[in-house]
Amino acid sequence: MCLSTVYRDSKSDDNVCAKFVAKIDVKGDTLTFTDVLGEETQVQGKLLSADLTAGVVIFSAA
Repeated sequence: MCLSTVYRDSKSDDNVCAKFVAKIDVKGDTLTFTDVLGEETQVQGKLLSADLTAGVVIFSAA
């Protein structure tokens, strides 16, 4: 199973939004990141990149 860390704007420890993310839902400009325990984090923005092999997801905040 590949789990990802979600970053706002760029990959930096200061920009971590969510960890151990197993699922991403996109509805309009709302992104919902669900971690392996089922906890959800919702943000407004757009997905910029997702490297699932490296476990890195980057979004830009609206």
